Amino acid sequence: MEPLPRRASQAPFGVSQSLPLAAVFAATFGVGLVFGFQPPLMAFVLERGGASSFEIGAVTSASAIAVIACGPVYPRLIDRLGLRSAIVVGTAAVVAIVFVMPILQGVAAWVALRFLTGCALGVSWIASEIWLNTVSTDQSRGTVMGVYASVFAAGVVAGPLMLEVTGTAGWRPFHIGALCLAFTTLPLLFVRHPPRTDRDPHAAQGLLRMLRSAPVVMLAALIAGLVESADVSLLPVFGLHRGLNERASLLLVTVFLAGNVLLQLPIGSLADRLGRRVVLAACSIVSMIGPLLLPSVMSAPWVLWPLLFVWGGTMYGFYTQGIALLGESFTARELADANALFVMVYCAGGVVGPTVGGLAMDLWNPNGLVVFLSGAASLLAVGILAEARRNPPHSSS
Repeated sequence: MEPLPRRASQAPFGVSQSLPLAAVFAATFGVGLVFGFQPPLMAFVLERGGASSFEIGAVTSASAIAVIACGPVYPRLIDRLGLRSAIVVGTAAVVAIVFVMPILQGVAAWVALRFLTGCALGVSWIASEIWLNTVSTDQSRGTVMGVYASVFAAGVVAGPLMLEVTGTAGWRPFHIGALCLAFTTLPLLFVRHPPRTDRDPHAAQGLLRMLRSAPVVMLAALIAGLVESADVSLLPVFGLHRGLNERASLLLVTVFLAGNVLLQLPIGSLADRLGRRVVLAACSIVSMIGPLLLPSVMSAPWVLWPLLFVWGGTMYGFYTQGIALLGESFTARELADANALFVMVYCAGGVVGPTVGGLAMDLWNPNGLVVFLSGAASLLAVGILAEARRNPPHSSS
């Protein structure tokens, strides 16, 4: 089936798309904000209430499990609602859930509410990516996705900063967080002509075919989920085991995430010039070498911080360039189902990553973590190389 027409401009997007894309980016910041403030806020409240680490982990992981469970439903729902309404409805549902959380406290209630949060966030998340892929050109998709990733990561970073202002006690952090999230969707209400999904109703029957037809794209999603979740969860633990204090250990993650925020746009621009598979391969090689260097530079901050910054940016490039390749690999009518599958695979990696990374640390404390992270990145590099040998490049991408 033929894809919907796309603009041939070499620019990232035309003037007519600037305001709609700004609205989508604002909503993306809101989704990132939820990812940034809700898990640590719940963890602090539950810990004060005497919950175990296992119970806190169960509450946190319920959101990713929800996205995986609801994945097959998202394309049909988004197609029925339309892209703008899907983002607004999904975000509104999250706002309502966050408002209720201070009233319905407890592990069981919050597992259920966090699961519902994941179901609703998945709608906004996938609809936003479909929107961006639909209006991007092959020459600009890397740049657009780079901006998207930077805005999302900025929202994640803003979440803990918001908690510094609101505190973590009482209703205030929940209600202020919910209001901030609601404000991020307001620009979408002024978008007059959002793009259509025009979904192929038979695409859902071909999810396994999609997996087979774009193995490197789906492998990028899996490895991105594995390493991102393991890094954010376990880098502070690694720092403590290597003799850093708590503040310095948390700084490891802060610098790592700063690379996510600041390097996605240059990585995306390079991908538009050099080809997405080339840049994805380069990111995988850097992310393969970076963890292995970490133990030897822990006592040399002037090397440690730049290493974490570059490694963090290239690691998140797995997701951004994977989602950009998704737009090249599937027609517009298949894009909703392919995007849902991509996010499901990414979330599956996110559920498994901290567990496998933690097991690796237990087997070889603490350097098992860096071996796991490097090994995961090497799998992506091998997959890209194998695909290149099977299908010699015939275009710039």
